[in-house]
Amino acid sequence: MTQFNNNKLTPIFTALGSLALLTLGACSSDSDDSSDTGAIQLYNGTINGPTMTLTIEDVARTSAELGDVTTTHSYTSDDYSYAIQYTNDQGNLVDLLTDDIEIKGDTKSLLVMYGDIAEQLTMNIELPMDDFDDEFTLQLLNITQEGRHFDLYMAEDDGVFDQAELITSAAFETLSEAITIENDSYTFYLTQAGDTTPIWQSDVVNISADEALVFVLRPSYDNNSDFLTMDIISNSNSAYTLKNQDAGAQVQFYNSMDEYTNTTFRATKHNEVHSTEPALADTVTPYLELSANSYSISMLDESGGSLVDNYLLTLEQEQSVLGVFYNDEQYGPRLLSVTQNLVPSSVTHAITVVNLVDQYAGLPVTKLDFYFTLDGQPISQTEHHLDGVSRYSTKSINLLDKAYEFYAILEDNGQQIVIHQEGDVDFTDDGNYILILERDTQSSSGYKLTPIHTVLEETDE
Repeated sequence: MTQFNNNKLTPIFTALGSLALLTLGACSSDSDDSSDTGAIQLYNGTINGPTMTLTIEDVARTSAELGDVTTTHSYTSDDYSYAIQYTNDQGNLVDLLTDDIEIKGDTKSLLVMYGDIAEQLTMNIELPMDDFDDEFTLQLLNITQEGRHFDLYMAEDDGVFDQAELITSAAFETLSEAITIENDSYTFYLTQAGDTTPIWQSDVVNISADEALVFVLRPSYDNNSDFLTMDIISNSNSAYTLKNQDAGAQVQFYNSMDEYTNTTFRATKHNEVHSTEPALADTVTPYLELSANSYSISMLDESGGSLVDNYLLTLEQEQSVLGVFYNDEQYGPRLLSVTQNLVPSSVTHAITVVNLVDQYAGLPVTKLDFYFTLDGQPISQTEHHLDGVSRYSTKSINLLDKAYEFYAILEDNGQQIVIHQEGDVDFTDDGNYILILERDTQSSSGYKLTPIHTVLEETDE
């Protein structure tokens, strides 16, 4: 393998595969060049936690979702109290963790929360805030799981693995020593420790950041070959995620058109054809495992005849999608693509509502409002609602780990009409949910709500 000059290691990111240039730098609005000033930033690396807010001395700063960071905030060197918090049903911040921290001059304290949220695992990584002059330092942090130990290789530009050099390693819950690298374009590879077979490969990344970078290796809940995700943390206001170049995608289908009672779905690319088993209306098919690409989608009847043909569906690396077939009142059968969130969230859950309602009492419906209430709470008091969801479209909301009452409300000339209501919609299983609201002649309201639970299935990884 190529021998790298160890002083040729540096970053800011450009994923050359997508031609996107990402420049990393200190972006906090309250930054300070004083040597008596340090900084603090929070990275959310939990496997099942909520969006987290970093609060310093009882002042709420910024928030971070899974795999992301808060803004880098600067403070005069001193001891500070901090809290990591989430937002409850009343819109109030609730403590997940409180502690004290020393902020040092010319140093950024990177707080990392990881693992199961119930264990409240955290670490404080102190990083120099120096300008490295066309170079960056790289450290690998492994927060995957006990017993997993990885080697990180790097090749110049789009070099193959045989041209890559082993640059660092990290066991679980360890941070590697810093190495210095020149700003340039690189491809990164991961292997199991001591092995020379790559299990993960990034796209080509152009790094142009004169600062200390941390490459965080965490569990992935996407359709990923080895369930690994790499986030790059700089002084920027967001982390940059490297995708596995070899990762595939997956799709399952839901047919809301009751007149087609037993259908098969087919994805075609050139001479490559993938088909599901026959499925009843209003049920979800098993996944089709596909490579990331664009496909022609067809829906077939029981005899194999085409009901819908050649609808385009594009799948990205590590993406999981639900393809919903519905009947557009004006244009006939249509396909709606809904991205699935497979993270095993346990404190809050991402809820995506699919609105397929296009008429009420014979009148056209263009949009609806959706409310989620607790314990007989009136809709006027709930913090949880989705306003103006157009027909044949989706909107998402985060809800706590509870059961809710659901209301679908139509606004008609200043009058609110409940077109569908449902009690005890339970969101207490780990994961996230897609709710499909559609017409149903068998129900008392004329509509029904179908919940679809989305979460990564258990593996032996």
